[in-house]
Amino acid sequence: MRHTLIAGLVAASLPASALAGAKVEINDDASLDLGFRLQSQMIQYDSDAVADSRDYKIRRGRLRLGATVHEKVSLFMQTEFAEGPGAGGDARVIDAFIKYKLDDWAQVIAGENMAPSLRQSTTSSGGLMAIDRTGLVYKDLTWGARAVGAFTNQVLPETDSGLGGDVGVRDMGLTLFGSGSLSDSTHLKYYVGTYDGASTNNDSERYTARVQMNFGDPEPGYYNLTTYHGGKETFGIGLAMDAQDEVAEAAIDGNSPAEWHDYELMTADLFLEQPMGPGALSAEAGWMDLDLGGGNEHFVNSDGAVMDGEDDRPYSATVDRVQGSGYYAQAGYTVGDWQPWVAHESWGSDADQDRGSYDATRVGITYLIDGHNANIKAGFEQTKAENAIEENKHGGEDTINAFVLGGYITY
Repeated sequence: MRHTLIAGLVAASLPASALAGAKVEINDDASLDLGFRLQSQMIQYDSDAVADSRDYKIRRGRLRLGATVHEKVSLFMQTEFAEGPGAGGDARVIDAFIKYKLDDWAQVIAGENMAPSLRQSTTSSGGLMAIDRTGLVYKDLTWGARAVGAFTNQVLPETDSGLGGDVGVRDMGLTLFGSGSLSDSTHLKYYVGTYDGASTNNDSERYTARVQMNFGDPEPGYYNLTTYHGGKETFGIGLAMDAQDEVAEAAIDGNSPAEWHDYELMTADLFLEQPMGPGALSAEAGWMDLDLGGGNEHFVNSDGAVMDGEDDRPYSATVDRVQGSGYYAQAGYTVGDWQPWVAHESWGSDADQDRGSYDATRVGITYLIDGHNANIKAGFEQTKAENAIEENKHGGEDTINAFVLGGYITY
């Protein structure tokens, strides 16, 4: 039993994921899954719009605990490394939920969890292809409705709404999830949820709904992967909506009358994994439209002041700079132990002179040591804004070039 437990401490547990780990059996009904994830990166910047030329960081450092206490009841908890002052770093809980499974078509998830919308918001960070998620996923309320570049390592100034929840990246609430096969080659899964949403909301609930259909092989779990390295032959279609009334008040400045604004996000996405020649093609594309009510006002806090960002700097993004529509597309080809990949995304804001709009292109390659469990990724991204990324600071450049080299381990 002692050796089994030690083995379990280095085993991965990902809820409803294709990344499997060893289990520690407690009795016939109960078991534990323990695991970790580490993604370490070196980032080289070539732009006066970024203060540092090089950065070393732990992109994700996580310990995970899954437990089944009954055939219908399980729990999941996950911690995240966070940089801080002093020696080492701090850890915070980023997932904590209980799942009650009536059957495959009816699973109730309660607690702190990833709210479903765009496919990439229900994609495991242990199953990414192009180094990280597309930057467009950060337009989701879960990530604060902002624009990011440099493989999601840089928030683009003048694009951040200041919105966000109490827990950040996840949300607190209830999700009803179901998955199953309609025929041998047609598979369906759905998500319906209600959550706390924005911390500035006027006593309103956040509601999400997502439906995904796969033809060929299924993707049955709560989380998707961006590539299965040839392990599936499937075509998926997804549609989702995400909404909350009166997420925050907005005003031109701290002295003008403030009005409540609603949040509404609509998304659609496609996914393909197909054997091709000596290898396999993985391709994904998505579209989203974000409506925050428009206007050149800033979101304000309960005191009527423009909400502060990092280093107590006020957010400079007006509502019309944050909202808009965009798309992304990415593709990779797995052959042997290698997977070259390419990705592009584009966002168009509703503001005058396209302020807040940007395009980003990524190219890279992954060396697969053990699939998603252990690999090395290298990639280059150019993020180009329609206007100066931050006017009158760091030279006001409109482009960020970034090279990333990283090691990725999930067990």
